[in-house]
Amino acid sequence: MTSLAPPNRRVPEGDGPAVRDVAASSTSPPAARGAAGVARAPRRPRAWLRRLQLLTGVAVVVAASILVGWGLRRYLRSSQRFAIRTVVVSGNARRTPQEIAKRAGADIGKNIFAFEEQAAKAGVEADEWIESARVATELPSTVHIDVVEREAVALASIAGQLLLVDRKGMSFKALGPGDPSDLPVVTGIGTEEIARDRPQVQERLRRALDLCEDLERVGLAKNYPLQEIHLEPDDSITVVVGSQGVTLAFGQPPYRLKVDKAARVLFEVARRKGKPAVVFLDNEAHPERVVVRMQ
Repeated sequence: MTSLAPPNRRVPEGDGPAVRDVAASSTSPPAARGAAGVARAPRRPRAWLRRLQLLTGVAVVVAASILVGWGLRRYLRSSQRFAIRTVVVSGNARRTPQEIAKRAGADIGKNIFAFEEQAAKAGVEADEWIESARVATELPSTVHIDVVEREAVALASIAGQLLLVDRKGMSFKALGPGDPSDLPVVTGIGTEEIARDRPQVQERLRRALDLCEDLERVGLAKNYPLQEIHLEPDDSITVVVGSQGVTLAFGQPPYRLKVDKAARVLFEVARRKGKPAVVFLDNEAHPERVVVRMQ
């Protein structure tokens, strides 16, 4: 009697295992399989070991970079090759190059990498006569300092003290020994006004200086040197000119046409050998009229 195996069952072959991994048997080489015939992947280094190796390499590179940087910095700050040997100063007239270099801290022999440009700029601009400064270094051993000095064009009499005033209307220092004193004096400004609105005071001073420039433009200041510019609270201006102290009452702005009239009147009076005391140019109702009071 013939026995048939069920169609869904495999017939065992000899004494081998009952179950065999067909895929492993057909594709994996015998050496890659275990004793039981199951395939195993080749062993790889653990992830933490790879990370440790990477971190160690990074640490070595960083440490080497730090050492190189430290050595380079030490060399740059100690080498005589980078000692300051030349200081070039430009734009100065009132201050000597030595004075400016000293304020900048640009000492000959000082290491140029220990020289701080911003601190040098602040030191130079601390001088009241210096409006602005530009400082730069040029390797290996040169420092350049370019300055813009203030120009005093007038004196402002405030609270019994004379202050130097530049063309921008800025009072920048008290009059001292060696400072220019043969300048017109601006009066009529009080300490209360400065405390209340300093920008407005600067604007009034600038307007007065514009008037002075107009007087120089027409040649009047040459024959009648400016002595005093008085500012009134209502913004009107009175100017005293000449050795005889002639008063020019300009009133309120604008002043360009009034300056032209004042020049014509004074030249005509001088031609007639007259001695004017006051010239009134402040008739706002009839600006074409000029009244002259003689001495």
